[in-house]
Amino acid sequence: MILVRHAHAGSRSQWHHDDSLRPLSERGHEQAALLTKSLCDDQIDEVWTSSTVRCRQTVDPLCAERGLTMDDHHLLAKGARPDALLAWVLAHAAAPWLLCTHGEVFEALLRTGRTSGLVDAPARATEKGAAWRVSSLRDGSMRWDYLPPRPLL
Repeated sequence: MILVRHAHAGSRSQWHHDDSLRPLSERGHEQAALLTKSLCDDQIDEVWTSSTVRCRQTVDPLCAERGLTMDDHHLLAKGARPDALLAWVLAHAAAPWLLCTHGEVFEALLRTGRTSGLVDAPARATEKGAAWRVSSLRDGSMRWDYLPPRPLL
């Protein structure tokens, strides 16, 4: 499973419309294209995302390249219960899925997972356009590898 934080979307304070409609910036579009290259060796059969424009735009290049559709999921939205999201992630950690969400959701998910002892991921912020690769190991544990955003061209 791949967990992605949406790419750069510009300043929230400079956007004077519904925040769910805030699009990616030019930099964010570049990050989204580079994310596709970072994940070229990963099997991804399903893409789930927050319904916000910036999350959908982040995974759009990958979906277009691989002929995948994206589905919105309420657990990836801001304000979703992190314990419910953690349970969903852990139940499907071996699934060839990509999930795209927000920084606040990542922080809550990782904090909840570390506190419960169910997630052994390095303590670090998830940068915009970055991802975590979650792998189930033979001993039943999970490995969380951080994939920083690729440098812009």
